[in-house]
This record gives sequence, structure tokens and C-alpha cells, in this order.
Amino acid sequence: MSIIIEKLRKEDLKEAIKVYDDNHDLKTNYDKLLSIYDSIYNNQAYHNIVAKIDNKIVGLATIIINYDIVEELKPFITVWNFGVIKEYRRQKIGTKMLQYIYDYAKDNNCDFIALLASPSNKVAQAFYESMGYNKEVGYMKHID
Repeated sequence: MSIIIEKLRKEDLKEAIKVYDDNHDLKTNYDKLLSIYDSIYNNQAYHNIVAKIDNKIVGLATIIINYDIVEELKPFITVWNFGVIKEYRRQKIGTKMLQYIYDYAKDNNCDFIALLASPSNKVAQAFYESMGYNKEVGYMKHID
């Protein structure tokens, strides 16, 4: 089994978004996504990746470079929408995706990588910690 990690292509959007939608209650507004995708794709700060096995998309992640304005002015990465299709988990796909993200962060001179896991998602938390991520206190507020 060969796992390929590559930048998300527009023709793969529907299949890639299914990875997210299958793991969440809220579903993606696909028509809206198609209308704004080119501006996201052409934005140097955004890097959406997919994991593929036999040309089937089995993983998805959004990588965003944030440019800092304090201290040493080193950028950092935030990771969103990280997920692997349930039946493909525990096959090192997430590990390979996080390694890709780490290498991408290094190549872009980033200071750190930040990601979130739901407080109830103990499996994801254990996975991230096993990959060397430290649990920090963070907060977020949803906008109505």
C-alpha cells in the first residue's frame, strides 16, 4: 500500500470534502466552495492536502501559514480539517500527513505548528501527543 500526500486539486474537491463531511455533523456548502476555491487555491498562505491510496482520497488537511509580527517574526502553521476516512485509520496515513505538514513547516521557516482537537476526541488527542504535539490551553468562540 502506497500512501501519496499531495496538494488538493480542484477536480478532487468533491471526494476530498467527503472525508470531512463523513466525520462531522455540519456539511460543507459545496456550491459556495466552488465559487471561492480559486482564490483559496491561489493564496500562498493556504495549502490544502490530500492523502491518496490507489488514487482514492482517504485523508484531508488544510494548512495555513500565519505571518507573525512579534519577536523573531517567524511564521507558524495552523492545521484545520485534519481527518482520515474511518476505515483507513490506523494505517499510518495520519502519521504520513503530519510528517508532510512538519516538513512543509520547516521548508517555510515556521516556528511551530498548531492544531485543535475536540475536547471529546480522546483518540485524536492521544494521536497528536504520540506525534510530539504538546497539549496547550486554547480557546475559541464561534460567531453567530
